[in-house]
Amino acid sequence: MAGPAPNGAFSRDDRLRPRDTIVGLEAGGGAKAYPISALRRARVVNDMVGGSPVLIVHQPGSDTTTAFVVQADGKRLKFEPADPEADKLVDLETHSTRNAYGVCLAGRMKGTRLRPLILEPEFWFAWSEFHPKTSLYLSRTAR
Repeated sequence: MAGPAPNGAFSRDDRLRPRDTIVGLEAGGGAKAYPISALRRARVVNDMVGGSPVLIVHQPGSDTTTAFVVQADGKRLKFEPADPEADKLVDLETHSTRNAYGVCLAGRMKGTRLRPLILEPEFWFAWSEFHPKTSLYLSRTAR
């Protein structure tokens, strides 16, 4: 699976191997790629993409990844996992609990929902071909 890009692919971005799997995100006029291998380690990523505060949640048990804009009442929210599977998250500002799909289950923000973002699952060669100025997320343990 980690082989070369197919014939006809022009991307020469060697920050990852051509067939490494990523999820790509476009937000706030920017683009960023998140390697699945890094998300499996990090599980919850508080980040900025194109000037927009975003949250990426990866549930290792189901290999599911979701993404959201994380701003409420003009404030940026930051999250950490509340359990090993990242099924539940706690925001550090209000200590409210949300599920991995952005719905607040308990706390001051109960009943609110984070605005979802669309992630694009791709091979690195394909994403980098069509997003030549993409940023690349590297987990803290990979740096």
